[in-house]
Amino acid sequence: MKKRSNEKHAFFGIFFRSGKVKLAQQRRKMKNLTAQILALVVALYFLAGCNNRPSPENPVSAPEEIPPVSALAIDSTGQPDPANEDAGPHISADSLISFTSSYLSKGLAKTSWAEEDHDNFVYLCAVKLGLSSSRASTMRDAAHMPDVFQSGLDNLYNQQWSHAYMIVKMFWGPQWVWGDADDDFHDNIDSSDNGIEGPEGYNGKWAGYYYRAGKQSLGDWYTGYACHYIEDVSFVLHVSVPDYDMAVHHFDYETWISNNWSKGYCFSATANQVPVSSYYTISDLRSAIRQAAINATLSYGTNARLAWENYQASGFPTAAGTGSAAAAQYTRKMVEEATKWTGGAIKYSLTKYKQW
Repeated sequence: MKKRSNEKHAFFGIFFRSGKVKLAQQRRKMKNLTAQILALVVALYFLAGCNNRPSPENPVSAPEEIPPVSALAIDSTGQPDPANEDAGPHISADSLISFTSSYLSKGLAKTSWAEEDHDNFVYLCAVKLGLSSSRASTMRDAAHMPDVFQSGLDNLYNQQWSHAYMIVKMFWGPQWVWGDADDDFHDNIDSSDNGIEGPEGYNGKWAGYYYRAGKQSLGDWYTGYACHYIEDVSFVLHVSVPDYDMAVHHFDYETWISNNWSKGYCFSATANQVPVSSYYTISDLRSAIRQAAINATLSYGTNARLAWENYQASGFPTAAGTGSAAAAQYTRKMVEEATKWTGGAIKYSLTKYKQW
């Protein structure tokens, strides 16, 4: 396996470098980092246990009419997800779009940031970029499927690992410590470059594979699927090492945003008001994930920090119209960022593979 980016390997090599700072300063920084990582491990165990919590309105388990995993055809190459990270069914390419549409219509997925809002970011951006309703719908339906296919704990990986890119502030600058959202984002659009796990494209494929094969709908599906990861890292919960409150109230904050998407504070209007001209231009997928994460982390993102602190001060509400105006104001800033990155991801994929 090839090495990951130099930035990630620098994390493990930094202890052996001679820096300009005093040894005492280095030790203090490392002690703080160790405490953060220990807090992260505890929080992730908690989240792994809560991740698939069912609700009466939105049961997570599949109904009987959807066949069990063993009865579902895998990709025509016979290749399941190489990292064995997906806990959900492996759907063959010729059934993928229809399965996704059918799955959503049965209301099986969670109602959270990872559900309605993922879908709406992608659909809104695709339509504003000039795509047909049909193409935008294909992308939309795929946008939250990572939460279906990568739910729970499987082979020592879980949804928090795949959907996170956590950054801490070190004396040398922003430092990655957890998550491989960059692998999943990259590999579902541009194929694997042998990252830390790799390949991470669903069923071993990617948008460019199908676009080049003349199968635009499947390419669009993978583009929408990939957008999920950059939307996640535009959100403070997926890029910050959580303390107790953030771990316990992770889903409360997501639910609050979802419940205020089309009513209450109406975050959908915020997303809709972001001009297409402000969608980011992405030239490197991994760098885009890193920059989105830095912008949204507690350590570097002022708007993200203020959004979380004001939500926390509001008592962790979930209902539409609840919570302080300040919590809504700074959450809008994250919504704007997620919209810009989502639009940028779609632009990147369609421009690179000439699918406008």
